[in-house]
Amino acid sequence: MELGDINERISEILSAIADFLEMKGENVYRIMAFRKAARTISGLPKRVESKEDVLSLPGIGKVIGDMVEEILKSGTSSLYEELTREIPEGVREFLQIQGIGPKTAFSIYKTTGASSLEELYELVSTDRLREFNELKGKTLEKIYSGIEKALEKKRMLRLDQGFAVYLAVKDKLKGNPYIKDIVLVGGLRRGKEINNDVDILISTENKERLNSLLEEKIDSYRVDIKFTTPDMFFYDMFLYTGSNSHTGKILELLGENRVFSSEEEIYGTLNLQYVPPEIREGLGEIELAREHKLPELISPSDVKGDLHIHSLWSDGTANILDMASSCIRRGYKYMAITDHSGSLKVAGGLTPEEIREQHKELEIIKDKLDGFTILKGIEVDILPDGSLDMPNDILKDLDIVIASIHTNFRMEEKEMTERIIKAISNPYVDILAHPTGRIILERDPYKVDIEKVLKVAGERGVIMEINSSPERLDLNESLIREGKRYGVRFAINTDAHSPVHLDNIIYGVITARRGWLEAKDVINTYSIYDLIELLGRKK
Repeated sequence: MELGDINERISEILSAIADFLEMKGENVYRIMAFRKAARTISGLPKRVESKEDVLSLPGIGKVIGDMVEEILKSGTSSLYEELTREIPEGVREFLQIQGIGPKTAFSIYKTTGASSLEELYELVSTDRLREFNELKGKTLEKIYSGIEKALEKKRMLRLDQGFAVYLAVKDKLKGNPYIKDIVLVGGLRRGKEINNDVDILISTENKERLNSLLEEKIDSYRVDIKFTTPDMFFYDMFLYTGSNSHTGKILELLGENRVFSSEEEIYGTLNLQYVPPEIREGLGEIELAREHKLPELISPSDVKGDLHIHSLWSDGTANILDMASSCIRRGYKYMAITDHSGSLKVAGGLTPEEIREQHKELEIIKDKLDGFTILKGIEVDILPDGSLDMPNDILKDLDIVIASIHTNFRMEEKEMTERIIKAISNPYVDILAHPTGRIILERDPYKVDIEKVLKVAGERGVIMEINSSPERLDLNESLIREGKRYGVRFAINTDAHSPVHLDNIIYGVITARRGWLEAKDVINTYSIYDLIELLGRKK
């Protein structure tokens, strides 16, 4: 928890309590209360400083409020400490094995005594796990097939986690007189969604003096520090950023010169167009740079609105006005409220009557938002047969309709492909959200012929979402490039459930840049007038 603020500390403790209580088979409503409180507090835009800050939040009562106060004072909770004396914290790591839930995780611990993924892997690698007769066939199969991926996840860093480590290290070293410059390099600077460690370049004239300091400051982080001198700073920034393929080709052309005043000068020396870090992957960018035909990649300032936002009407943690105000503070001109539809009961999905009530609220709110537009939308569920869980006579009156899958992930490729194509063939569907369903390092994509889906989307004008949640980043960069070849347009959305989630837009923009997208390829860079015209043409 060293990298997070107090909100994350509170959220993590509440989430852990929920996991432990579920392992013990406690009351389901009590468990749900802790999980909802954890999500709510994690999504707060302001630091929690007293229990009064949380008591006014939906679903948080006196018990959790008192626990928050205890955490603020002591850094922990007596209930959390009590539970971890009974169940080691490391048992929660078993939940990273696909298909293993809290009760099964607890059963594995009680049966084997293993209290971490490493200890469980030792039993797997020596095949001693099969000696425990209490573990049934399916559980054993899940452990054997999933533990290596779980260990990989434990070792790897998502894009947002890597950025957090970099910023924490940079903050710890702030003001050090021996450091001239400090920058992120490697895969993280290129925006790779998964990374082994955090590569940081430090410019200094006194490397020896820094070595001992760095060992003391960052020994708990997965950081690879690279040193350079001020005159070599931009050369080494270039050297340590690109993929081996990209960097190797440039070095062949560059000759002996190592002193530059910028990365732009490195490329300019070779009469090449500057190659942004996100596309230094050896995928034809150098050849296009030689012809000065690289695309002008989308930037965060191009985004004019967010088209996938949830509110208190379903499973969001803020009301519509608060979400709108947060968008306005970011300089946006519009947003779409797209709460869940009825079949997703766990997320408080809306009935047709509730949708009509929500629209009445939107009519009231719009008068308070001069120059800002809220589009009336919905995130409808794609049912197993490809139909939508909301009738067309409701959908036809909405400004924007997002379709997505939240259930029945394990269909065969042919059935899943037919399911999605049937859904996006509905004339009222504008956007397919998180199209492959993957959760980074947790859940594989659906079995689906995504090329066929992208082709149909291009033909029908259905927008593909680039979901900016750092756990999703879905579509990924390779599928974005493929979609663009089929004439697909995209929307970079945050799928925000709280104001703070709106900040995730940067991860979607980075992913879009890695997919070589320009602003013209992304519909939420359009003016509200052009956007409404585009959406209206589909109706």
